[in-house]
Amino acid sequence: MSLLSEQDQNTVRTHLAGMTHGVTLVFFTQTIGGPESDLMARQVVDELASLSDRITVDEVNLVLDKKRAAALGVDAAPTVVVLRDGKDTRIRFLGAPAGYEFMSLVEAVALAGGDDSGLTAESKALIAEHATTPIEIQVFVTPTCPHCPRAVLLAYRMAFENANIRATCVEATEFIALSQKYNVTGVPKTVVNDTVEIMGAVPEDEFVRAAVLRNEPDTRTSP
Repeated sequence: MSLLSEQDQNTVRTHLAGMTHGVTLVFFTQTIGGPESDLMARQVVDELASLSDRITVDEVNLVLDKKRAAALGVDAAPTVVVLRDGKDTRIRFLGAPAGYEFMSLVEAVALAGGDDSGLTAESKALIAEHATTPIEIQVFVTPTCPHCPRAVLLAYRMAFENANIRATCVEATEFIALSQKYNVTGVPKTVVNDTVEIMGAVPEDEFVRAAVLRNEPDTRTSP
């Protein structure tokens, strides 16, 4: 049974129609002793791939292929790693892309299949100047949060823009230990290099500056 209505499928097909590069969704699963969300994540990934001939799925068993998991920095299932023409985009989704977060995965695929990050010229310049060492961005989300995809997409765009940036969307209710580690009490919450916290879906300029300058953001407009 399809997860999407025919209308929704057509909407996603249209959104992905401009892709010019092949995208591989490397789906890390754990068939024995894995989380219940594995099945949902597999359904979402497979259905999304069916909507474009430029998308393929590479399913990897987290336990049996530890070398592949280590190479891509994956240590939990379900995790989706996005490749562009076989190369790592440093875009990750940790958990099942359900609810509002389905569109986060769609946007990640569209981004990886395109040719531009979609960031402003000012953001690109700031990233080029300051993202000279590794930057790890984790965006904590829940499927029912309508604001979360905005924060996730900004993080993904930054990863696409610069090879020193890795962006991971973390489904907070699935990965309780991570949420507790970073004291996630509301979403979206973005954590940069374990030190900087960005609360809410703040504007692009504020998000980028906080991430690359490692400063606490201005809290003016967090929804």
